[in-house]
Amino acid sequence: MGKIIALYVAIGALVLLARIAFGLARGGRRFGPLRPVARRFLTSREAAMLDALERALPHCRIHAQVAMGALLAVPALPGRKRHIGDRNAFSQKIVDFVAQDRATGNILALIEVDDRTHNPIRDARRDAMTAGAGYATIRIPGSVQPTFSEVRDRVAALLAPPGVTLATPMTR
Repeated sequence: MGKIIALYVAIGALVLLARIAFGLARGGRRFGPLRPVARRFLTSREAAMLDALERALPHCRIHAQVAMGALLAVPALPGRKRHIGDRNAFSQKIVDFVAQDRATGNILALIEVDDRTHNPIRDARRDAMTAGAGYATIRIPGSVQPTFSEVRDRVAALLAPPGVTLATPMTR
């Protein structure tokens, strides 16, 4: 009986060593920790939209795929401690594009390109959250083609730099 127990212990030890050697002890992965792979930064539609935005808004620096954690902070409220969950409510969400005034550094608008993955209810909550922090959101529907003229029409409110009024052409 003692030999059988010793045999089981030895087999168990060998199995454990084999699992450790092949990385199976952590999450069932065969060859060590999971190694991320590169992914495309922008889809072809997003890249075309970025190009059109940069041409339509030359006075702006356009940032793509910006984490909301770079734009929002948890407010300090008297009598309330900050919790990691407060920041988690927005920190990993991504804004498609951010239009930043080149001269002042101010954020002029958040630009979202809606497609089939967007949910109007979730988007409204998100827009309310960013509006509460003082950001305007421009939503470009999925039906809009990423052409210069169509994008320019959608971001018309941003065409004049802040404090500059676009003069209407005078007729002679």
